[in-house]
Amino acid sequence: MDIQDIIEIFILAAVVFIPLGYALRSRLPHWKNRFATRFLSPRYLTPMTISSINKIRKGSATLPENSAATGKSKTSL
Repeated sequence: MDIQDIIEIFILAAVVFIPLGYALRSRLPHWKNRFATRFLSPRYLTPMTISSINKIRKGSATLPENSAATGKSKTSL
């Protein structure tokens, strides 16, 4: 195997993998997330129950008068 063959393999790999990576860059995160949710352990996920959904809905129905971070009113002047 000469240096000529090594250069040829390098160029061939670049011609194949650069366009392939460019084409898959927007699709690969979706595949990775789908793989993670199907096969990895769900240690950071919380189970959704009817009571937790009702609590979220009940809490979002009434908005507080003041912002929790600043203490200022949310209404415009």
